[in-house]
Amino acid sequence: MKKMLFIAFALCVFALNAVAQEIEMRMLDKHLYKTRVKLVDEFFDRFNLKELHPDQDPRDSSFKEKCLLALFDYEYLWANKDSVGPILDGFIREIVDSGIKINYQDTNWFALAKCHGKMKGKNVVFNLVLTVEKRGEEMYKWVIKEAEGEIFALKPAFTNEKLMLMPDDHETNFMSLRRITTERDDIILNYKGKEFETDQTSVFYSLVHYGLLDIDYVSDLQFVFRQVPGYEFSIINLDRETTNAGWLINSLKKVD
Repeated sequence: MKKMLFIAFALCVFALNAVAQEIEMRMLDKHLYKTRVKLVDEFFDRFNLKELHPDQDPRDSSFKEKCLLALFDYEYLWANKDSVGPILDGFIREIVDSGIKINYQDTNWFALAKCHGKMKGKNVVFNLVLTVEKRGEEMYKWVIKEAEGEIFALKPAFTNEKLMLMPDDHETNFMSLRRITTERDDIILNYKGKEFETDQTSVFYSLVHYGLLDIDYVSDLQFVFRQVPGYEFSIINLDRETTNAGWLINSLKKVD
């Protein structure tokens, strides 16, 4: 009988410990969720101190500075302490003293998307720069500002001075124009003028327009901000199970 009671008591203790651990894990998960900067909009709110970091007390005289510091990727700060450390205090002080806010409608921030896709059946990687543009009363949209990538550079496969439209082609109604479009496509720039430079963004639009380029997915997304005078910083989404996670600052530098 005593043995049975001991077993029953041991099972109760085990069950209570399990319940306590589960409660503790739930509380930890809840805290991790609260501290994580889950959305870019939430980053705006925390930067503007509209939403405070859960671990910071507004009664603390330096809570603003601490909330801003919590928006940095701590691993980035530690790895770059020699270069970022000397400018970090000035950056935070400028924001607090000047009351700087960042807004979705601002023209001096942009998104940098690393795109993976296919062109003529081959896998390609390129970047798109996107900015916010007003489209009506209190209405906005994202627009493609620039395209960057080797596939848009249109470099000729080889250069040959003999590839040209002859000086007397005007006498034959420029019949050679037909010939240059039946040759290899990647040597067409041998026929351009010296002053002409290709515009990568226009090339991107043309490739998509004629069904030659498809975007499959975006692997890396970064947002770059230039609202703080003298500084530029960027944020990325860091998915990890710590209180320092979500959309955090992973780059800070001084600019003219």
